[in-house]
Amino acid sequence: MTGSVLFSDIPVVSADETGVVTCQPHTWVAVRDGRIAAVSPTEAVARAALGREPDQVVNGQNRLLLPALANTHNHMAMTLLRNAADDLELHRWLFDVIFPREARLTSALVAAGSRLALAEMIRSGTGLSADMYYDHEETAQAALEAGFRLNLSVDAKREGPDGQPHPDPELLARSMRLLGQHPSGLLRVSLLVHSVYLYTEALYPELATMARQLDCPVQVHIAETQKEVTDCLARYNRRPAAQLARFGFFQTPTLAAHCVHLDDQERSVLASPQVLVAHCPASNLKLGSGLADVPALLQAGARVGIGTDGPASNNNLDLYRDMRLASFLAKGVRQDAALLPAPEILAMTTWQGARALGFADSGRIAPGWQADLQVVRTDSPGLTPLGNPVSALVYSASGSDVESLMVAGRWLMEKRELKTLDEEKIRFEALAATRALA
Repeated sequence: MTGSVLFSDIPVVSADETGVVTCQPHTWVAVRDGRIAAVSPTEAVARAALGREPDQVVNGQNRLLLPALANTHNHMAMTLLRNAADDLELHRWLFDVIFPREARLTSALVAAGSRLALAEMIRSGTGLSADMYYDHEETAQAALEAGFRLNLSVDAKREGPDGQPHPDPELLARSMRLLGQHPSGLLRVSLLVHSVYLYTEALYPELATMARQLDCPVQVHIAETQKEVTDCLARYNRRPAAQLARFGFFQTPTLAAHCVHLDDQERSVLASPQVLVAHCPASNLKLGSGLADVPALLQAGARVGIGTDGPASNNNLDLYRDMRLASFLAKGVRQDAALLPAPEILAMTTWQGARALGFADSGRIAPGWQADLQVVRTDSPGLTPLGNPVSALVYSASGSDVESLMVAGRWLMEKRELKTLDEEKIRFEALAATRALA
């Protein structure tokens, strides 16, 4: 259940109507019926917007209010494989360790790993995420139980009479109908297209056609490693993004993960307004894959969000770490301290990411927008002195500084206590599931 909440005299960090992130000090924010009713420098205005006494008043002293973070690329149930396949490059990591263990997955194991991921993300201020994995219906149920916004990818393939996989439009349409139109408003659906290298050539145009015909978004890995690019050139005489465009992709909203090894032509392809590049700096570095040139993508006109990738390759889901890393890497590699400044990073992980996940009215603190909010405590040693609040959130804060998280006006965590999930049970079930996969 959601009640009315008044955030009292609290600094608000949010993008304005132009997308620029700033901090408004001494602000009163009213939340009613799951949405933001008022954002005002005057207490009386915020109270009037509620129309009655608030059910709860949150004291803003030593706190910041900002939107919930949006994780634009994730494999949630891979929490079960955390710290199990390290110090390997991507293709050895994937084919020698991850795929063999994933062959033992069941829907119950996926559900256990997904709940663990939800608990971890909620504890670190993330209220929205993409998920590219299997058994999407179990993951959807876990997200609904948690009250978490999720863009699920559906593996809409079936084996045909020829023994080869073929698109299953009925499965995808059913998922879009049942999940994408769920009355909670918490779920969105995408088509899972793993990469340019995992399927038979004939399958890709069929998947692209199905996405277009059903007007379904797509989640896909692109140019994560140099080997992927080299193999794609050998197979198709085109680079991955160019070849996926040739197959017919990027005509519906697309979450394009990684995009590490691109040329200028591919950046122009990915600059389509339908595409958001999910930059995953920690995973790309840990797997030795390289580093996406985010400044070049932005200069080409591409939209960029930030993702953790899965917890088997990151190995955590704390977006605060990835925000800081993304900014520092761009500055260091280009030797330009002005690149990817804190306001731009926060825009990527709030309203930009939320919009790409399909939640167009989340990610800003403004009247009428969804009350997807987090409260960060600023009286820890690591945030003292606070200085510029926007800089502090990107360069100094960590997920452990998040005190409370609200999605659709409902507390998922309040004063570090999870309100919708049984954390002890989740950890117990996840450890049992991990043993089943080992």
